[in-house]
Amino acid sequence: MAHSASSVSHDAATVDSVDNTFPFARPRTIRILLAGDATGEVAQALRALYTPPEHVLELTAVSSVTTLIPTLGVVDPEIILLDLAVAYPHPKETVRRVHRAAPNIPILVLADEAHKESAKETLRDGAMDYILREYMNDATLVRVFRGALERNTLEGLADFLRDPVSGLYTRDGLLTIGCSTLDLTRRNRGSLALFCILIQNFAALREAGSHAAADHAIRDLTAALTGSFRRSDILARIGDAQFGILAVDSTVPGAALLRQRLERCLALFSERSQFRSLRFAVHGGMWTYEDHAAFPEFLDTVESGLRGEPSLVQVPE
Repeated sequence: MAHSASSVSHDAATVDSVDNTFPFARPRTIRILLAGDATGEVAQALRALYTPPEHVLELTAVSSVTTLIPTLGVVDPEIILLDLAVAYPHPKETVRRVHRAAPNIPILVLADEAHKESAKETLRDGAMDYILREYMNDATLVRVFRGALERNTLEGLADFLRDPVSGLYTRDGLLTIGCSTLDLTRRNRGSLALFCILIQNFAALREAGSHAAADHAIRDLTAALTGSFRRSDILARIGDAQFGILAVDSTVPGAALLRQRLERCLALFSERSQFRSLRFAVHGGMWTYEDHAAFPEFLDTVESGLRGEPSLVQVPE
């Protein structure tokens, strides 16, 4: 069943998907939102690639980025395919805007070979990969789309690794997402920032109060952290009194700003919440594509730095 974006904008055109009637196998439904493709060749190639009985393709095509963003909430795509031809004159900013609007949806960029460098640059602004129109064939499409769909599957599996109190990823969830994110960042020659937070006197709070009070503190702190970071950043509760925040595609100056934002968040939390006696330590680190460390090693290095950190915030009662 295809989605129609006509209620969103008059220039949205929908490509009908193919009905699946194969009785023995459960088809894989693939939802793709395509922006651009004035010639229709990409839509034709995708329909030829994802055919029944193995697949049901739900392909929604829009003619502009202006239409793409409001259409996201209508079709709930698994993948966004953005033709850079509709992103000019500011392709990087366009990709950045789309990524901010849908940080958890892989963005694939389509470009002519003449604009290859522009396509490569968008990888730092939220795109997962790019396809050159001149080299678009079944093998290329299978490789690129398989990577995007696997990332979605991985994040879906990680959703089962959620902490019941905070709703954030557990340590295993962070390791699952972190390993995949690091591998992708290495391929894109990018960098990551990771911050670990320790509530230094959390055990004392639990002993003096109750498990309910301790859980309340965790939920309040989770809300404060979630409201202070980008939706694309990955937050986790990695221990009873520890949190981890992985900032994707973060530069050194960007990481410094995130550190300031984190410290300000914890200071305001201590000033305004009922848990004014809590003390926090924060330690952060950077990883670049030139580093050889795997994500578990990166996490261990940053986490171990908490032991030498003094109290960051303590507001006397």
